[in-house]
Amino acid sequence: MIRNIVIFLLLLFNISFGLTNQEKEQILRVIQGAYKDKIYSVVITKSLEYLKKTNKKDKYRKDVIKALMYSLYYTKNKDLFWKEIKEISKENIPEEDKKTYYKLGLNLFKDQPEKLAYFYEKLQGDIPAYEKRKILKFLALEYMKKGKWEDVLSLPDNKEIVLYKVIALYKLKRYKDVIKKTDKLGIFPPDVKDTALYFRGLAFYKLGKEKNAVKTIEAITFKTPEMIQFLANYYLKKKNYLYAERYLKILTLEEGFKDYAYYYLAVIEDLAKNYKKAIEYYKKAAAYNTKYGKKAKERLKVLEKALPLYSVRLILLSSEDKAKSFIKKKKLKNCFVKKYKSLYGVYCGKFETLEDAKAFSKKLQEKGFDTYIQKL
Repeated sequence: MIRNIVIFLLLLFNISFGLTNQEKEQILRVIQGAYKDKIYSVVITKSLEYLKKTNKKDKYRKDVIKALMYSLYYTKNKDLFWKEIKEISKENIPEEDKKTYYKLGLNLFKDQPEKLAYFYEKLQGDIPAYEKRKILKFLALEYMKKGKWEDVLSLPDNKEIVLYKVIALYKLKRYKDVIKKTDKLGIFPPDVKDTALYFRGLAFYKLGKEKNAVKTIEAITFKTPEMIQFLANYYLKKKNYLYAERYLKILTLEEGFKDYAYYYLAVIEDLAKNYKKAIEYYKKAAAYNTKYGKKAKERLKVLEKALPLYSVRLILLSSEDKAKSFIKKKKLKNCFVKKYKSLYGVYCGKFETLEDAKAFSKKLQEKGFDTYIQKL
């Protein structure tokens, strides 16, 4: 009975692998020749055949695997490389050989974060420090682009990506963890310490600790426009317009923030009833086709209707044509005709304040004109 079982297993073994020594030698010669001639498609086909038909104790198996993995690498056959690399752990080959193939994968999949992470995990102790930093940064940035915040947090702790972990914690609304992570600024590279403080400030703000938030962000040496806008918003909300104005004026120098800054500078002047100055700022904000630009235009319409305009009248004539001829004859600029009772007046300039109208009137008088200031 036992003899029959042994015979059955031997037959099954031969059916499964089914290569005679002569056939194995023939395939090995084909693989060797094709690899030497860089005919990698043949190497791949024959190597897969050999691996399928021989057992894991075959003494030539590791050489065939080497030819296969390098051929897949050279041809950039990512799909098959990924499939075969997963079988490497099951093979009876030296660990150093496996690491060699993992390193090939590390380079082959450098633009695919999920697969790159697999090779990184396999090779952590064998990757040079500079390369490790580069890989971790790439993985963190790729995960962040896709909003995979948990994956960012799963990466090993490293000074190069500690800021990304802070951002991930903030995005996951783990504000207390953000504050805890930013307690010691020494763990951050010098060029990102200010950004780390910014997220620390935002975390305080989200937890309702506004004073801590403002104190933190105001302590930042080199503030980004976003940081300055945060502070301006805070002081606007607190109606501390003196501080708000300070930050808004800084933002008028920053592209992408000018419409916001001019609009709220106008609002501050508007609330103080300094309408002339408010209109100046509203006009600057209205030059932008943005949310704040549109709001500025709407407010300008209201102010221009509500505020009196002044003009300087030079003369009253009996007809509109005579008034137009007078403007032409005197070569007057910025002047227009407006009916006054039964006559037609020649008016020059439109002014938001009486003081401006008086100043212009004086200039016209110096040119020999009789003038009269009138509300329009």
